[in-house]
Amino acid sequence: MCLEDLNVKGMVRNGRLARPISDAGFGLLRRMIEYKAELRGVEVSFIWRFEPSSRTCSECGQRHDMPLSVRTMKCDCGNVMDRDLNAARNILARGLDTLRPDLKRTHELRQTLGSPKAATMTA
Repeated sequence: MCLEDLNVKGMVRNGRLARPISDAGFGLLRRMIEYKAELRGVEVSFIWRFEPSSRTCSECGQRHDMPLSVRTMKCDCGNVMDRDLNAARNILARGLDTLRPDLKRTHELRQTLGSPKAATMTA
């Protein structure tokens, strides 16, 4: 069955069906990621969708009230950076805090796959 048979594009344009269809697609993607991670013995961590990652300073942790139209994060601590870059740093820090790397497993993967570059290509 192909996408044309399901008329998914037309359903996504429908205001009442757009969100449920899009959410179902992301749900399927999430299940696939979790499945592949389980096969490889890797832990997956997700953050809450309303996490204020772009409004929190990545240097000092202070939260700011900013409308979405403001694209530059300016903090009292002197940190000035693009809002998206700031959010990416906060998400990375959150992931590193929640996921403790299993050093033995990482070492075994590198021996099996060869170089660390090869490990990132297959993961």
